[in-house]
Amino acid sequence: MQYLKSSVLLLPLLLCSTVHANELDAITDSQQLTKAAQDHEQYGISSVGPVAYGTVLSSGAKYAGSANWSSSYNATYTRYEISITGENYYYLSYATVITPAGDQRYCKSNSVSGKLLVECYDNNGNKATSRFGFVSFKP
Repeated sequence: MQYLKSSVLLLPLLLCSTVHANELDAITDSQQLTKAAQDHEQYGISSVGPVAYGTVLSSGAKYAGSANWSSSYNATYTRYEISITGENYYYLSYATVITPAGDQRYCKSNSVSGKLLVECYDNNGNKATSRFGFVSFKP
């Protein structure tokens, strides 16, 4: 149905107007934009995708992900510390999802000194190491 609407709208435009081909491309392209991309164009939202994402090994080493972050394990505080290049991370200013990977754990996020903190716990509520994945958005 969407194709039919586009065709019906463009046909009179082609017949009754001196619209150039590149303008027609812009019209059809704008109809194909996702909601996030439309918001970006309309409201100037700077971030359409995640600020950072990836997976971390239980040792704190980065396993995979976007190139703009690094991680380490802080044994003193039993937590993972993730630095995101160009971001002064404050946990209430970001939407971050953390998913334990292969371990029966639950993890939470926090922040200190501009870093994303990840603390994981075992089923008894004790702090524990874990492998995990994360994705962080800045709304």
